[in-house]
Amino acid sequence: MGQYNMFTDLKTPRDVTAYTLFRGTTDFTQLQQFDLYESGYPYLVVVSIPDFLKKMAERDTEVAQLVNSYVHILEYEFRGFQSGLENITSETGEINNGLQSMNVITKTQAPSASTFSMNYFEKSGSTITKMHELYLRSVKDPATGFKTYNGLIGFDNNQIQPQEAGFHKECFSFLYLHTDNTGMLIEQAAYLVGCMPTTAELSTLYNGQKGDVQFQEIGVEFTGFPIRGAAVNARAKKILDWMNSSANANMVHRNSWDYKYAGLSDTTNGLAQTKLAGK
Repeated sequence: MGQYNMFTDLKTPRDVTAYTLFRGTTDFTQLQQFDLYESGYPYLVVVSIPDFLKKMAERDTEVAQLVNSYVHILEYEFRGFQSGLENITSETGEINNGLQSMNVITKTQAPSASTFSMNYFEKSGSTITKMHELYLRSVKDPATGFKTYNGLIGFDNNQIQPQEAGFHKECFSFLYLHTDNTGMLIEQAAYLVGCMPTTAELSTLYNGQKGDVQFQEIGVEFTGFPIRGAAVNARAKKILDWMNSSANANMVHRNSWDYKYAGLSDTTNGLAQTKLAGK
């Protein structure tokens, strides 16, 4: 492990210094020198949900089902960010002798407060939209401006006390991963904290016209703060290893040829029906 390598636990780039690459004649018999980055392998892990939603779910089975389905959809139907991780940028200052000048870097900036947006196809019953409306109306009633947690804030023993309410009880957190094309090594990871959904997409879904029948893709947008670093990468590697582990009931099946489709063992309607094999 290199003493100064800040990218431990991410995929290590191939050493290409022994190859001529594009200089002069290109040796296409050595394809390992063209080990190009491939996009298209993102994952999203829901690390935590707001405390007030947890308490709602503990006391209301319908809310629990809504919350659990929402979290499952965010993770398992995630197709990537439309926008999210931003560039590290720099600012420069000018050194000028009166006749000539040059610029040098005087400041660098890493992403701080960010907006993360992604697209999902809404389910019948409007899982995502209902979850966002419940959330937004709970953190601030649109008609009164008060924080209510949908009736969960109060002075009774089974309520959240008013002095305990606050932003710290209202945030999601996520782990964003982008793997290489094997799905086993991490190209990039970010821990997204202080995340809050910004919109319940009522207009996209319900302003429909008779005869205009189509599935509805909605934008899901969160505000949040991205954290990157060695500790995030180390934990992300462990999480990805677990996602790929055969000990995980919901493991990522990368090899579809060996996948055990439910219909293969279904004795009622699938291939396992005894009548199909004569016994």
